[in-house]
Amino acid sequence: MTTFVTVIHVISCFFLVIVVLLQAGKGGGMGMAFGSAGSGAQQVFGGRGAGSFLEKLTASFAGIFMLTSITLAYFASRTESKRLQDRDAQTQKAKLEKKKKEDEENKKAEEEARKALDKKDEPAAPAAPPPGAAPVAPTGAAPS
Repeated sequence: MTTFVTVIHVISCFFLVIVVLLQAGKGGGMGMAFGSAGSGAQQVFGGRGAGSFLEKLTASFAGIFMLTSITLAYFASRTESKRLQDRDAQTQKAKLEKKKKEDEENKKAEEEARKALDKKDEPAAPAAPPPGAAPVAPTGAAPS
């Protein structure tokens, strides 16, 4: 669809240039319009007859050119908007994955810290005697 509108746009642009260059000048210009020749103001501000064929053709091509310009601008903005939405979705997904990974790492570190703290709080177990050594009786207890 965009290609078709682009082709129509280029063709209308080309014909618009040709039609404008084919038209004869109106003569007089702004000097005529403001009274240097008596009837010049009548041409600018008064009613005019029906436009020539080239004037109608110019207006038609100008209208087509404007419509295709607006259509192409709309297509371009919609495409860019979609691209930005996709990029934003990818960014949000990456942020969520990163946050999830950080949460898992924090949870593991917290568990390790809790285990280390629990080991500190436990009373130290008496060291086991080396093999082959005689058992030692606890102090303050009578041997049986």
